[in-house]
Amino acid sequence: MKKDWVIWVGCVFLFLSGVVWGIIPDKKGFFVVASVHDLFEIFGALATMVAAGVAVVALTNWQSQFRHAEKFKSLKELKDAATGLVAYRGYLFAVQRRCLQLMGTGGIPNEAFDEDQKIAHEQWKIALQAYNRAWGTAVVFLSAEEEAMFTAPANVFTDRTLDDPLKIVALYANAPGRDQVHNFNAAVREITDAARHLSATAVMEVEVLLRQKFRT
Repeated sequence: MKKDWVIWVGCVFLFLSGVVWGIIPDKKGFFVVASVHDLFEIFGALATMVAAGVAVVALTNWQSQFRHAEKFKSLKELKDAATGLVAYRGYLFAVQRRCLQLMGTGGIPNEAFDEDQKIAHEQWKIALQAYNRAWGTAVVFLSAEEEAMFTAPANVFTDRTLDDPLKIVALYANAPGRDQVHNFNAAVREITDAARHLSATAVMEVEVLLRQKFRT
């Protein structure tokens, strides 16, 4: 990347030199210096051109280093946010416990289980918002190939947040009797296990990218 910029800057200077040389009418007298003062002016102009070229290369290198550092920072923050995704499974467990309570009481609600589900839902909302923010920052620094590596981006969790709790409630609604507890728990386990796998995958994929791009 850095070498490409150096080559491009060199090409630009060669092109400009060619343009200047092409518009000089008397090329034979180009290297004839009328006075020492003119000679110093020429050296000064050359020094200015060299300094400008060095400045462009330095700025390019700084931008590349800055982007590299910001990418590392954003991925670290994404990993930290991804570790909080375990709250999703906790929320699903709270939904499951509330349904089991309703199954055990013949549909009579219990405020304690209702409150437990609300608290778990709020904790999950906080974790999801943090992951959404971190993903929105990190994705700016990802290439198309790197972004395609992720199978657990923020939108996947947003969609699952709407679908999975409804699936659990539907399982209860379709078989609310006590005799269906075993079947209910078995079906819910598939949902919660998938949530656990998805959360673990989100952390693992960031770790893999960090190891690939920022090996020390």
